[in-house]
Amino acid sequence: MVVRQFSAAVVAATACVISLAGPAWACGDKLVALGGGVGFERVMVSRNPGNVILLLEPGTGLNAANDRFNLAASLSLAGHEVFIAKNADELRARRNAAAPDLILMDASRANQIEIPPVSGGTGPVIMPIAYLADGSLGAASFQPASCVTVADGRKGTQILKAVEHALKLRSRGLPPCGTSTDSQKT
Repeated sequence: MVVRQFSAAVVAATACVISLAGPAWACGDKLVALGGGVGFERVMVSRNPGNVILLLEPGTGLNAANDRFNLAASLSLAGHEVFIAKNADELRARRNAAAPDLILMDASRANQIEIPPVSGGTGPVIMPIAYLADGSLGAASFQPASCVTVADGRKGTQILKAVEHALKLRSRGLPPCGTSTDSQKT
């Protein structure tokens, strides 16, 4: 009797192992279907999607960062509506047509371009980006302002996280570069 119960248990356990062996080989295939084969660090979905304009002027650090990290596609993948402007005139035209929540521009140009708010509304958040290529530390005297996002040469996720943080603060009605404790939390 004991042998019969033992053999029935072995047969049942073997059947369970065989039935689960097929799905066990498929581990990881869901990431390919969801993210299109991108790495885990690129799978980022925004909780605060918004309209974003990238000012990609030729020869600027932000243009180089976009070429390296494909920021426009990463922002779109995260759920943002992304528009690209190649110069200040296109930026003003996009600004009037798209009503952006955030404008990303190179840190060297941030003080040179002024974007007035739309009548009856608030202006977009202007986020300066300083891109430092591989191995470069920038000038010894380079000290980014508190609102400048510095992207080093390895990963562009700092920019995506900074965009998410700025849009979260904007949704709460807080200044994106403020000194309050809420604006310092990520």
